Amino acid sequence: MMKKLLFMFVCILSVHATLLAQVEKQIAPNALSADEKKKLEDSTDGWKFGGIGGVTFNQAGFKNWAAGGTNSFSLLFNARFFADFKKKNHLLQMWAAAEYGLQFTKGDQYKLRKNADRWEVFAKYGYRLHKPLYIAAYTDLRSQFANSYNYTDTAKYIISRGASPLIFEGAVGLDYVPNKYFSLFVSPLAAKVTYVAANDIAALNSFGNVFPSKVKSEFGAVLVATYKQDFWKQNISILSVFKAYKNYLRSNADPFDATLTKESNSHYRKNIDVDWQTTLGLKVNKFLSASVFMHLIWDNDVTFPVEGSTLKTSKVQFRDIIGVGLAYQMNYTKSKGVKAKKI
Repeated sequence: MMKKLLFMFVCILSVHATLLAQVEKQIAPNALSADEKKKLEDSTDGWKFGGIGGVTFNQAGFKNWAAGGTNSFSLLFNARFFADFKKKNHLLQMWAAAEYGLQFTKGDQYKLRKNADRWEVFAKYGYRLHKPLYIAAYTDLRSQFANSYNYTDTAKYIISRGASPLIFEGAVGLDYVPNKYFSLFVSPLAAKVTYVAANDIAALNSFGNVFPSKVKSEFGAVLVATYKQDFWKQNISILSVFKAYKNYLRSNADPFDATLTKESNSHYRKNIDVDWQTTLGLKVNKFLSASVFMHLIWDNDVTFPVEGSTLKTSKVQFRDIIGVGLAYQMNYTKSKGVKAKKI
């Protein structure tokens, strides 16, 4: 697991370094004077806010198709809003994101299914110690809107609900912000609390809690790497957020083997949670866009039953969404004494 974690983190840094080098090649070393550089730096002070929202359509139809296939139609609604503030030594970054998707499959016993459901709110404040290093703190809250199910040929079984689970994270540490595209936050003092509100979901013990307890509390270290940049007059954008969390605390019950009263050494060493989200946006025109979204999760506390055994195991979770749909994007800047202007 540590090798996979290191490999993914190196990939992020490599992409960042490559793209940054390409940008720097476009500017001659002496193209800007000291005064011009100062003005450029000052112009980034103030608020920058905006967001994007849209709906993506996917449809598949078959008629007399020898290879077979199932007619289906799906809709994905998504929105993301952000607000950044920079003034002298202060840096504030906030964003909220939500998505909800439905899929209709003809001929299926359960014709209408949910295929995406997530919301998240994030805020980070930093005070500059020495450029480009900040002392910073962040909070993160995430959950889902509606019930989720596992489906079989004859039945469906509920596996999660709104606020079940509800995950809160908070940390204090150092934030390395060399430019407006990249930041690296590292903290040895991070808390993570998973709350499962519904009794029937808490009783499954699928999110690290041990019923009748509905809470899984963790204390450890966290690393958050963020890369965000627009290209070609904002027609192409990329946003990648990589997060790794190591829990210091050993659980009173082994999450994989119910016969053990204490978490085993091998399972404790694997107790590193990874959450990596990457979005690539392609703007066709003002309202039409295409996007590629990839989301990888390794959560040591989210377990799955092992077939033919009483044991459980954690697995790499991965999803991707590729679609073309209607979208509207807006970005503004606002400085003191000046009206907000679109960028």
